[in-house]
Amino acid sequence: MRKINYIKSLIVLLTLSVFVSCDETGDTDPGGTTTEAFAGDWHIIALENDGVTPAYGGDYNLFSTYNASSNDENFWIDDHDSWMEIKSKVQVNSFENFTFAGQPDAEELYTGGTVHVTNGQILKNAATSFGGHAVDSIYFEAEFDWDPGYIYKFAGHKRTGFLEDEL
Repeated sequence: MRKINYIKSLIVLLTLSVFVSCDETGDTDPGGTTTEAFAGDWHIIALENDGVTPAYGGDYNLFSTYNASSNDENFWIDDHDSWMEIKSKVQVNSFENFTFAGQPDAEELYTGGTVHVTNGQILKNAATSFGGHAVDSIYFEAEFDWDPGYIYKFAGHKRTGFLEDEL
């Protein structure tokens, strides 16, 4: 008898906890970040100064842009420690024109050196993905402390996640 009362009490408590723990009236919109229009994954290639020749014979690499924890006009450019090794914070110049740049001698986290990102811009629906989809394009220039005076150009397009668009 005692065991049956224990089991009944346990069932009642579990049932009540299921119904009480569900909050369906709360705010389900998590909101966004200040730089969400600049955020995403990108297929980007580094180019020599001429803007045509791939730097060091490289190919497209996956980059990410994402907001900084300060949730202001700052966001990160990150190539995930691939061969160009760039992870640096940049600032939005214009939210309307989707332009951005970094500070001179900004910290570059993968090498411990510095980088200066300039002339950054995202153009909405201005590129075509590898699979033929209309996507955003991205462009920026960077001067690294390990190659002072030389400006590398970075150009690419937004990643769709579709299989035909992956490298």
